[in-house]
Amino acid sequence: MWELWIWNGHYIKGKLLKRYKAKDSLMKYAKKNVEFDKMVRSSSNKKEFFLEDNEGRPVGIIINNT
Repeated sequence: MWELWIWNGHYIKGKLLKRYKAKDSLMKYAKKNVEFDKMVRSSSNKKEFFLEDNEGRPVGIIINNT
């Protein structure tokens, strides 16, 4: 299950927006509803992707929990 979390002002994994079974569906939703400039794969975990703004600050995270 893929999950999209956004920053709530205090934590990067602060507010759960959506859950999808397919990564492609989640990516389409994220592009429409979250303002981010680039997606960066986590160096420690291959199932995490950080969504960053134009200054490199994380604004959300995509996680695979399976």
